[in-house]
Amino acid sequence: MLSFKFSVLLMAIIGTTFAQSNSYLPPKQNGYDYPAPPGRPSPGRPAPPPGRPGPGPSPSRPRGEPGPNDVHEPGMPFDFQYAVNDQPSSNDFSHKANSNGDITTGEYRVQMPDGRTQVVKYTADWKTGYHADVSYEGEAQYPQGPSAGGGGRTGTGGAGGGYKY
Repeated sequence: MLSFKFSVLLMAIIGTTFAQSNSYLPPKQNGYDYPAPPGRPSPGRPAPPPGRPGPGPSPSRPRGEPGPNDVHEPGMPFDFQYAVNDQPSSNDFSHKANSNGDITTGEYRVQMPDGRTQVVKYTADWKTGYHADVSYEGEAQYPQGPSAGGGGRTGTGGAGGGYKY
């Protein structure tokens, strides 16, 4: 019995020793070793003095407008679409998007649990961000609950039928 306790204690010590050596290591200086953006302190540089404004939006420019030091690099143009309509699982959704590298436009549709279809048409660009127009198609339908007096459990999911697996 003594050797069993000793072996359990030894295993616990070894386990905690190896668990401590597998600790999280911080990332490189700024993630992927890209050059740090100008005007922003990196982990190796000190923060700006308290009297000087730090990085961030300037109160003099309107919200959503790029700042004087913002640099725009066009993205890769793309065009895609997909749709899923799986009746057994009641999954019905789609998405299509198009981008010229500067402006992305698109639309996605999702079948809601109440029977309506949510349609989101959006535009996104580097100057003003993401703008969505959300609308709904169809009428909301709510199924009737169990009939009066039949709300008890009968082993088959009650009078309402319950979930079907």
